Amino acid sequence: MICPSCGTENIKGSDECTNCGAALYGLDLPGAPQGAKAPAFVQQPIAGLPKRPVVKVGVSDPVALAVRHMQQQQINCVVVMDGSRLVGLLTSWDIVNRVAGPAEDLIAVTCGQLMTANPVVLHDEDTIAMALQMMAAGGYGHVPVTKDDEPIGILVPADVFRQISPHLV
Repeated sequence: MICPSCGTENIKGSDECTNCGAALYGLDLPGAPQGAKAPAFVQQPIAGLPKRPVVKVGVSDPVALAVRHMQQQQINCVVVMDGSRLVGLLTSWDIVNRVAGPAEDLIAVTCGQLMTANPVVLHDEDTIAMALQMMAAGGYGHVPVTKDDEPIGILVPADVFRQISPHLV
């Protein structure tokens, strides 16, 4: 994408020119005016968005414990901790598609064996635009939100869209 201000070539989808800092928002969208700015609401921090509760399990805990937590809390994922460090995310999809079946023993399989290791996380001060971009690009249905490296909630696309939908008319 070429900056209309200085002519520098930028990566497609960039929000600002790497050379002069000019706004490139919307330049690659059909019908968007040159230099169009992103709406203000997407620049707000995700701290104000609703988040799902964090339920923690350990790496060596059996998957059966994670299933019990998911059922009791009516949630679809748990964070996997190694001491005080977030090391993975385990979702109901992971359980159903990687291990569940009539011959599987959910006590013999550990959360660490099924988890998605080193999940992408958001920070409370990250913007709504960053969250939407991350979820869309990565196809993430659950993203842990951290504050001071401690998981404080799980952000899901439906909650983000429910929050921003009044602005999309």
